[in-house]
Amino acid sequence: MSDTKSDRLGARRGKRAAGLDRIDVAILEALRENGRMTYQALSERVGLSPRPCLERVRRLEERGVIRGYTALIEPARVGHHIIALAEIAMRDPSAATRQRLERALIAHPCVVEVQVVNGDYDYVARVVAPTLAAYEELTDAFLTDPRFGIARVHSTFVLKTLKAFDSYPPGEAED
Repeated sequence: MSDTKSDRLGARRGKRAAGLDRIDVAILEALRENGRMTYQALSERVGLSPRPCLERVRRLEERGVIRGYTALIEPARVGHHIIALAEIAMRDPSAATRQRLERALIAHPCVVEVQVVNGDYDYVARVVAPTLAAYEELTDAFLTDPRFGIARVHSTFVLKTLKAFDSYPPGEAED
């Protein structure tokens, strides 16, 4: 495989945010840092007047680049002292069983994130619970319900978070 300059540039462009210019990226960065920033402050930060800035934010929202705004909650402060990454392997990978499991995982309030993955496991779920016993009860309920077709759950417990996931970086701007 050749490593030409155009190959490297093409790979670099693939990492750029599709359809975003440097001002869009600046808006996204500013809102990642402070989603409650006023449009006046945002416009000053990115170098636009307020009206065009507001129009850009609305366009980013309409395109689904900005999915919404939320408060970042500290898990332990609301009683979630256990945070686990649960790797879930399916025994029955049929479409109906997967759909049933996915609906149940998405609906459970202690399951705060679910990813479909490849490899030895089919899903990775971030699960919060007040205690280890509560976590065990939750995983046992999923494991023992034959409708979900789970073969095994491998749990990794978070001891300390060094960098929490708050948002995705907007990527590099296209000029």
